Amino acid sequence: MAQSTTPGKRKRVVKTPEARRADILRAGREVFGATGFSDATIADITAAAGMGKGSFYMYFETKEHVLAALWEEYVNAFHDTTQETLAQGQAWWPTMDALLERLIEHAVENAELHRLVYGSANARALELCKESNARVIDLICEFVRRGAVAGAFRSANPDWAFRMVYHAADGLLDDLIARKEPIDTAEVTRSVLELAHRALGHPDLRPAGA
Repeated sequence: MAQSTTPGKRKRVVKTPEARRADILRAGREVFGATGFSDATIADITAAAGMGKGSFYMYFETKEHVLAALWEEYVNAFHDTTQETLAQGQAWWPTMDALLERLIEHAVENAELHRLVYGSANARALELCKESNARVIDLICEFVRRGAVAGAFRSANPDWAFRMVYHAADGLLDDLIARKEPIDTAEVTRSVLELAHRALGHPDLRPAGA
């Protein structure tokens, strides 16, 4: 006689806090992209993540913090790239050029996130994102200051000069990304490097004997 079998209970999958946080970030990115940041709600995010609203508040205070966390992941990736580039120990100008080239590539590769942050985020979310940006800017500025002491970067205030270059490049990229048109990364890179070389005093641009 065949033995009858009773279907067992479905095994409950217990996720780690890191995995559940990642679920919220993934869902947040999907919801923000589909409905826009302003119209998105925490209920939308938790539904997309497959969890209750109570679970959301164990990881984030507001939807602004979700967007800021997404931006922080973006900034962390470039921060790591910056550290790797600096660790290669190349000459001052090749390193500066490489940093700017990778900054532009990274921004273009993450165009949709840029549109979310700068196109629809509110003031609170933008402030949180700005705090993340400061870590990368400060890291590169420290490199610029050392390069200025070594005589590689020549500007009345190299720290300020680089900050202006960074924000100019960031603003240009945001404008281009907002158009939702193909971006000529090589042309953007050429323009940004030209600006940086002039602002920081590239030796090829100094008059002979200067």
